[in-house]
Amino acid sequence: MSTQKLTYVGKSITAFKVIKEEEAFDALEDIDVWRAFKEGSEAAFHHIYQVYFPVLFNYGHQFTADRELVKDLIQDLFIDIKEKRKKLGDTTSIKFYLFRALRRRVLRAEQRHRLKFFRNASQEEHGFEISLSHETKLINAQMDEELKANLEKAFASLTKRQKEIILYYYYEGMSYQDITKVMGFAKVEYARVLVHRSIVKLREVMKSVKSLFALLGIGLWGSPEG
Repeated sequence: MSTQKLTYVGKSITAFKVIKEEEAFDALEDIDVWRAFKEGSEAAFHHIYQVYFPVLFNYGHQFTADRELVKDLIQDLFIDIKEKRKKLGDTTSIKFYLFRALRRRVLRAEQRHRLKFFRNASQEEHGFEISLSHETKLINAQMDEELKANLEKAFASLTKRQKEIILYYYYEGMSYQDITKVMGFAKVEYARVLVHRSIVKLREVMKSVKSLFALLGIGLWGSPEG
């Protein structure tokens, strides 16, 4: 067999091993995947990239309509963590770690380029658009136009930060402690207060459609727990 063919076969075997190793990471806890990545595992890095790139893209797109900017920021993030992997701390939630890191990059990009991540009052607001589950989307398709309009009105009434914290608390399942770190609050109590105020505002707008939020799985008529 020629040297060229041997090289090709060698690369194929290596690629196969990486794929099999990546599959093995599906069964591991985040802290173990992260530690393997920090110790130099290429399979762990590829696993993290494949799993979280689309998640980060959807998250970053909540801040800005500039899709290419979001992609660039995510790529830069992965390049940096790979280069600095040995210096990174441990984490029990890779998604939380990456969310926090990407959010900082987005805010820095805003300061550098003075980008309008949220359109002004004379334009349609991009803002934080809550992504509903597959089941909820099916339910949404069966709603009449009035219910849909009320739902849109309720979320449109929230401030940017209220939309953001609703995303973290209800849809990402983050604790108040994690939200505090991601959003850069000085105290956990600030996160609790913002969640409470967001819920109160939604209650006021959605008084006539209480059952709608039961369908969405959001306990807006109870006290949030953290």
